[in-house]
Amino acid sequence: MEYIAFLTVIILIVMVIMLTGMMDEKRSKQMLREKLKKQYGQYSEKKYADGRLESIVSAVRYGENAKEAFVIDDITWNDLEMDRLFTSIDYTRSAAGEEALYRWLRMPVFEEEVLNLRERHFRFFEDHEKDRLNYLLFMGDVGRTGKYSVYDYLDYLDALKENNCFFTKLLDAVIIICLILGLAVHAYFFIPFVVMLAYHCFTYTKQKKEIEPYLTTFSYFIRILDSVKKFDGMSREFKEEFSKEIEEIEKEKAEFNSFKRLSFLAMDHNAGTVGMELSRLILAYLNLIFHLDLIKLYSMLHVVKEKKNFLIGILLGMGEIEACISVVYARAAFDEYTIPRFVEKGKRLYEAEDLFHPLIEHPVKNSLHQIRGMLLTGSNASGKSTFLKAVAINALLAQTIHTACAKSYKSNYFRIYSSMALRDSLLQGESYFIVEIKSIKRIFDGVEEEGAPVLCTIDEVLRGTNTAERIGASTELLKALARKGALCFAATHDLELTTLLEREMDNYHFEEMVEGADITFPYVLTKGGAKGRNAIKLLKAFGFEEELVEKAEKLAGGF
Repeated sequence: MEYIAFLTVIILIVMVIMLTGMMDEKRSKQMLREKLKKQYGQYSEKKYADGRLESIVSAVRYGENAKEAFVIDDITWNDLEMDRLFTSIDYTRSAAGEEALYRWLRMPVFEEEVLNLRERHFRFFEDHEKDRLNYLLFMGDVGRTGKYSVYDYLDYLDALKENNCFFTKLLDAVIIICLILGLAVHAYFFIPFVVMLAYHCFTYTKQKKEIEPYLTTFSYFIRILDSVKKFDGMSREFKEEFSKEIEEIEKEKAEFNSFKRLSFLAMDHNAGTVGMELSRLILAYLNLIFHLDLIKLYSMLHVVKEKKNFLIGILLGMGEIEACISVVYARAAFDEYTIPRFVEKGKRLYEAEDLFHPLIEHPVKNSLHQIRGMLLTGSNASGKSTFLKAVAINALLAQTIHTACAKSYKSNYFRIYSSMALRDSLLQGESYFIVEIKSIKRIFDGVEEEGAPVLCTIDEVLRGTNTAERIGASTELLKALARKGALCFAATHDLELTTLLEREMDNYHFEEMVEGADITFPYVLTKGGAKGRNAIKLLKAFGFEEELVEKAEKLAGGF
């Protein structure tokens, strides 16, 4: 009777612990749901593992037509500070979603059908808060992968040699036979049983160490496959909206039935779960003796290598649905946005009303209508570089997340390049001028390739050389870009270019207001070239000695 009472108490304690755990988990989910609600309309403050933004680039190699697609190159990506923009609009909670959004931003789309489909999905999540929160929550259970890309892990698996574990399985069989014979026939059979058992345990540690680094990979794949069944808990409207995507994902998941079968032998799915410690301990001893986890891991490796493309399809499909939610959050955070319109034929066109840079707080908005290039003049800090970035960034956002930060936006589909924030390549022993020449040459190479017209932004053309050569070379380079069909937005301090290029480019400028010791920048795009040189006035405005300023003005007047 006492034993029954004791057992009852134990069972009650376990049940209380389990119920408490379930309630804590439910409370935690509810708190997370409320946090996700509050994030809507605010820029993301998501944190990333060290090195994550460098490794995520590998995600661009995967996806439909990834090898043939136009990809925003590293120079343009860095010029436009796209890592900063990406992290500000990344609300995803899984590595698959994170990498899908990143891939979108680096791979502009040139087909209206693709953008319209994305837009339809965006609209769905804008109207269905519960679905977007539920999807973010269950993708959060899939989680992230730390520093490395999911696709890096796939590549690492390619380096791991397959093993059919024939010798291991044979030894397992012999160990079992010797044990049975030792028990049923003669004790002598325990001698080979003990020897082989000792050998098996000795070799286990070495083999386990070789494959252990890959456990993270398999664990992530298991989580992404498990998450597919959570589609069942989504609303009917969600299933209808994403019916094609879900059908394709479930078809691809079916290829991995053998991958998941008995995966508990190799992967600890129940880490931290109350009441599972004893079974985990027993399984650990069985693995030590019979190498069941190693046999299963090599079996899983074979499936992944054989069906790699199906797994990529699942990652892409699940990730892109989550990326749609991230875009909806981003749109809510932007000061204003519009759905872009595109023209596929006719003259080059970039037309926008109240265009602005998405990451500038309280931005000054400017309108433009360009069918040919724009030459920008004005002093430093007047807004030229920010405007150039706003032009290129919005062209990129328009062709990726179907969003422009403007009141209205209309343009061609563009291949986008920039040459702006260059640095001396000291490690390669190259001067600023050489780096600049190479940067501009790649734009010329892009113009020569077939495809959509090139939109390029160039800040301070050939600033790395002397004035006379800079003016001569800049003039001919910009004329050539115009002649070859590129729509170029260029900034310069060389006012001579406003006259030399007036047949090829429209002149606009940004100006500053200097009144005594005060200086203000209205950041308003103004037609025509800058009327004067204000660098020396800026010296005075920032408090340099009056004598120095006067001498500078006198010297400048002599040139």
